[in-house]
Amino acid sequence: MPTKQKSLKASDRPRVKERELESVQIDANSYCIRHFAIGYSGGAPRCISLRGSNVWIVPVVFSSPGYGVVGEVGIVAIDAGTHEVIGATPRAEVKAAGARLAQENRDALDAAFREATKP
Repeated sequence: MPTKQKSLKASDRPRVKERELESVQIDANSYCIRHFAIGYSGGAPRCISLRGSNVWIVPVVFSSPGYGVVGEVGIVAIDAGTHEVIGATPRAEVKAAGARLAQENRDALDAAFREATKP
């Protein structure tokens, strides 16, 4: 007879230290700047267990001055133990997704940029 699994309440889950999250965010942002370009950065990290190892999955977001985050364009995977980037969406895919978002939102992005650069 199958047993019911008890779902964990948020208060029962292990709390990740804020310093750990900051460190993962820095690792993701550094990778994004080096491999994609200005305008691409890491979003909110999430830790998953994958084949017995913990891995941080960080969405790559495209943002624009004055507008902020336009949308997600990929992911970066970071080993939770070593903080080494172990995988990421290919650069060409990230750049293509960013270009597509920029095109789809061009009027709003242009207006936000003009507003942000007013004297």
